[in-house]
Amino acid sequence: MLIESFLSPVRDCFPAQVAIVALLILILLDWIFGIGNACMKHEFKSDKMRQGIGHKMSELGFVVVAIVMDAMISVGLDLGFNGPILTTIAVYLCIMEIGSLLEIFASINPQLADSPVFKLLATAHIIKEEDEAAGKHVSDGVYHIEE
Repeated sequence: MLIESFLSPVRDCFPAQVAIVALLILILLDWIFGIGNACMKHEFKSDKMRQGIGHKMSELGFVVVAIVMDAMISVGLDLGFNGPILTTIAVYLCIMEIGSLLEIFASINPQLADSPVFKLLATAHIIKEEDEAAGKHVSDGVYHIEE
């Protein structure tokens, strides 16, 4: 029963599963393209790679904390808010990884960065970050402002 409480936020929530797998794929892509970009520019440094690994590990740690929080909420513990924490955190981290990948792609191929589709994705990413910083979030296509 105890272990089940910590497994259920992932096992019983398909959106959380998709968000976690998407995050793992995006982290892997960010790592691959980041190393490729650094090698291409002759800027590969092991200390910078160690720092990047630390960032990725902290993202995965954030996901584990979200799983624990969802488990606590699912058994009735009052944390002052309710879920789905895991899905929200995983999606937020995916957006961060997409932004990082866009920066890498722009560095590798500046012509790509000038394309209308790239600009649209970059603009959407910036707007999303600005909205989150202002306490706004989108749920079911509707903006919600946190008081």
